[in-house]
Formats: sequence, structure tokens, C-alpha cells
Amino acid sequence: MARLREGPLSFNWDLFVSQWRAPAMEGHRSFSQLGAIATLRYRFSDGASRWFAEAGIGATMMDRVYRTTTREFSTTFQFTEVLGMGYSFGARQEHELSLRLQHFSNAGIKKPNPGENFVRLRYAYRF
Repeated sequence: MARLREGPLSFNWDLFVSQWRAPAMEGHRSFSQLGAIATLRYRFSDGASRWFAEAGIGATMMDRVYRTTTREFSTTFQFTEVLGMGYSFGARQEHELSLRLQHFSNAGIKKPNPGENFVRLRYAYRF
């Protein structure tokens, strides 16, 4: 574990499955997504705090090309970047609640590449 100023800097993988629901040409459509994010986490107060800040970069794959009434991606593969703040709780700090800003795009691999931004409330349980 590396140290940065007053608290430890750690690394972890965030593996996730998510579901997007968006307006399509006829009604709504769901999109499934599988992803992995390499995340750096800074825990305040020399690691004693339950509060943390994090940043990460990763990749995702969707079950179909994301097309809505306002956006159209050109690939099912997307990169993702995340910035967030969170809080750990529980006897072993096994529960986490965080607020994240997250961006998805294909980084210009193929056009169009409009990208999509989300503000996400995230709950995680560490086994």
C-alpha cells in the first residue's frame, strides 16, 4: 500500500453488472452491461477514517449497441472513468455507500461516439 499525504492510497478492482433503461424509438429499452474498473482509493486520516475518495478507469461490454431517441453509440465496447466519494460501515467495514460521477464512451474507436455521463449512488458489499 502506498502513502499519499495523511492517508493510505490503495488499489482494487471493481467488477460490476448494470442495467440501463432508456427511451427508445418505440417505448423503453433495457441494456445490460458487464464491466471492470481499476480503482485507486484514498482513505482519509491516515487510513483510520471510514470516508474515502476514489478514481478509476476501466472497460465495459454491453449486450447490444446503445441507441436511444437522443444518443447512438457505435460499439458495444466502452471505456469508463469514475470519480467518487464514499463511506464504509459495518463491523469489518464490509459495506460501502458512495456517490460517483461516471463517464462511458468508446474513446473515438468508431464514430459516432457521443458518450454518456451518470451520477450514481453505489452500494457495495466486500466479501
